[in-house]
Amino acid sequence: MSKKSKDKIRVSFIGGNAEDVTGSCIHIQTETKQILLECGLYQGCGSLLNEYKINTEKFKFKPKNIDYIFVNHCHIDHIGKLAKLYAEGCKAKIIAPMGTRELAHILMIDCAFIMSKDVENIKRKTGKDYPPIYTSDDVENCMQYWNEYNFDENIEIDNDISFCFKGSAHILNSAQLELYLGHNGNTKKITYTSDLGSSVLPKYYVNKFEPIEKSNITIGEATYSNELRSITLKDREKDLEKIKTVVEQTCIDNHNKVLFPVFANDRLQNILTHLYDLFGKDEAFTIPVLIDSPLGIKISKLYLKLLQGEQLEKYKKVLSWKNIKFVDDYEISKCYQLSKEPMIILAASGMLTAGRAINWVQKLLPNCNNYIIFCGYSPENSLAGKIKAGKSKTLTINGRATPNKCGIVSLRSFSSHMQRSELLKYYSELQTEKVILVHSNQQSKIEFAKELQEEISKKNRCYKVIAANKSTEILL
Repeated sequence: MSKKSKDKIRVSFIGGNAEDVTGSCIHIQTETKQILLECGLYQGCGSLLNEYKINTEKFKFKPKNIDYIFVNHCHIDHIGKLAKLYAEGCKAKIIAPMGTRELAHILMIDCAFIMSKDVENIKRKTGKDYPPIYTSDDVENCMQYWNEYNFDENIEIDNDISFCFKGSAHILNSAQLELYLGHNGNTKKITYTSDLGSSVLPKYYVNKFEPIEKSNITIGEATYSNELRSITLKDREKDLEKIKTVVEQTCIDNHNKVLFPVFANDRLQNILTHLYDLFGKDEAFTIPVLIDSPLGIKISKLYLKLLQGEQLEKYKKVLSWKNIKFVDDYEISKCYQLSKEPMIILAASGMLTAGRAINWVQKLLPNCNNYIIFCGYSPENSLAGKIKAGKSKTLTINGRATPNKCGIVSLRSFSSHMQRSELLKYYSELQTEKVILVHSNQQSKIEFAKELQEEISKKNRCYKVIAANKSTEILL
């Protein structure tokens, strides 16, 4: 390494999000400090053992040398490896938006529990012992370092580092980061969008998207950079009509069941609110709405503490809906699964990789009169992806062949990510030197980078677009 490059701020794209939609982690090194932008688990590669091996790889830095970790929001692919860092000697201060600490704690404790079960499953398949990636004790240790800061406030954390959180509209209390780094008498600004929500499609329980126009470099998510990802308000209207029609025909007319596999954080609360909007004021609508997810129940109750103003008032009305049944105990869940009564079920997980949703699928899938409504992304090799594809007459679930017969609906407009056209507009109107794209399918990202570069030129701007990979390093 040359002396000249040593005098620069070095930004290294070391996480899974360099080439995929998961495992967020970016390393920044100045003359005196080392900083991480998030540290998330790699998820969804289709094999427990492969996923375990990826997530237990040695960090590309010494955990004890990290000074600060910035966290933008509470999704496990952005925070899920933090506890591993602290188990390996990290003492860094975690800097996160206000209203994230308790949510992160709940999610990481649940993640530690799932990891303990995962290594048991791996042992049964391989005959070999594997330690969990981290434990609940590691989570408790990690949380000692978690600090929350208000949005829209410029905070100085030492002589050379200051920051500000701006709204991203992704999930509850999610943020973009403006990071200011003093270096050789100058200040460099890095914008890190983390995950962005749509500024066009309405969504409950998020803060408003605030565009950040000026920076030296912009590190931007490109999850939906694929040209097929173009969703409009008309798509939302169609999706709501689909929900209404399926529920009325399946539950009311045919006395059967509708399952929504959902993520326990954000998707559950949003789908529940839309169900309330559709049916909550109809006194004749008596179909039970089951929240069958212990994690989802904890998070749903935490929302009452974290929300404010009009959003809180709306949410209180939703939770007071008489149709809602919270199902914490699994024995009660099994009773509902055996029941012949019609009902709507919201159960985790959304990709059917774990949780009670898998048990519900096993019960509902053989009956062509039941319905499963998917409302989010599913990898092709996941159980959810295979069901949606509809190519197999039977699927293996919990080791048993299950007929794949029930009705399937896939909603298009409930993603928590900014759509392709919005990304193109946002990233082509910046005052910056470089846009580095992360958090996307690599081929889609490369194609999007070319189009974005053309769009920037059309607007008489001249900054560069880079589709990141795991060897990408930017010097400032």
